[in-house]
Amino acid sequence: MFLIDKLHRYFEKEFNLSELDSIKLKYSLEIIFSELSKLFILFALFSILRKRTDFIYSFLALFLIRTFTGGLHFKTYGKCLIFSGLFFYISIFLKDFISLNFTIISILFIFSLFTIIIFDPITHESRPSYSYKKKKQFKIISIILLSSHFLICFFADKSPYFINSIWVITLQSIQLLIAKEVNIYEKKKIHFQKTI
Repeated sequence: MFLIDKLHRYFEKEFNLSELDSIKLKYSLEIIFSELSKLFILFALFSILRKRTDFIYSFLALFLIRTFTGGLHFKTYGKCLIFSGLFFYISIFLKDFISLNFTIISILFIFSLFTIIIFDPITHESRPSYSYKKKKQFKIISIILLSSHFLICFFADKSPYFINSIWVITLQSIQLLIAKEVNIYEKKKIHFQKTI
């Protein structure tokens, strides 16, 4: 992309970056532009569907929790965009059609809490693996965020943000289960190919 290449060259020259730092910078710029463009497209789509506020609430909740839990990653921009759109649509659909009461909130909280406790943060294969200490920090932050959202939801009756966030966190927990299974499958596939 022209703009990414131009920015990359500018920073590379301006700060006299090493080869490794230059590669990291280009990767970071590609991620930032990719995520911003997806956000813009999804915002426009949910504005057309008259669900802009729900999308903003859902995005904020997902951004907070996913930063520390990780999740599914796709190899192409298109697949990632479609999955993200479906993820937000389902979270909004659930919010609109299933009323939350004390029992449902408690079940969703317990499920999400156990999922986050059991699984380490799931990162993309192109990123370096986290140290044990970092994983533990991320897990603690995730548990605090999760518990805060569910606790406030009990007391902030009918708050649209927290109703959205409960469904987003629950779907994110399901996504972690799927991502873990995908990672196990991929490792088995690589191991099998090496043995052939």
